[in-house]
Amino acid sequence: MSSPLTRKQWLVVILVNVVVSAITTLMIVRVLTNQPIQTAAGAAPETNVPVASPTLPATPVEAPATSAEISVDVSPTTTPDEDSVAAIPTSTPTPENDSESTSTAPDTVASVDANVRISAVLYPGQRQREVVVIVNEGSEVEMKDWTLSSSRGITYTFGNVTLFRDSFINLHTTTGADVPTDLFWNRTEPAWQSGDVLTLSIQGKEIATYKVK
Repeated sequence: MSSPLTRKQWLVVILVNVVVSAITTLMIVRVLTNQPIQTAAGAAPETNVPVASPTLPATPVEAPATSAEISVDVSPTTTPDEDSVAAIPTSTPTPENDSESTSTAPDTVASVDANVRISAVLYPGQRQREVVVIVNEGSEVEMKDWTLSSSRGITYTFGNVTLFRDSFINLHTTTGADVPTDLFWNRTEPAWQSGDVLTLSIQGKEIATYKVK
């Protein structure tokens, strides 16, 4: 004679009976209602029984607002509508253009860190041989609108001149054709004399000074 079932075995038997009863009930409901049976995971098992598709109404029916939708506070200023977007002018300057137009002059001054100096003034008082040697001991510098002036009020203004890195440029008082390393002032008389103090500056900022010997 077999031993009586343990408590665990009884639980297994009861669980199997419940599952079998549930499946049997669902099968009967399926046959009667012609609806797919949902499994425990929520997915419908495959079936060959055709299911009629509901017919959509000709005019969409708006779903009634739920309490969650009614409680949402939508500010009219958070999302612009089509009219407000279309009203935005397209000719407004971009921030990049503004920064380029306003930062040119300050960058020109800030790029000079006393790396440009007056190295020498050769043959002062002799127009044909007089020359000022300007040396750049730093990075490339654009010298447009720079000035070289003396303590007697004589001033030369540089044009579109580039003073390259670790390079020099000669400013001749006499007549000639400008080249990258030599500029000609085309004066009819000497510009410098012994004792003059020359000042190289840009937009009022002093870059270098030199006393003519």
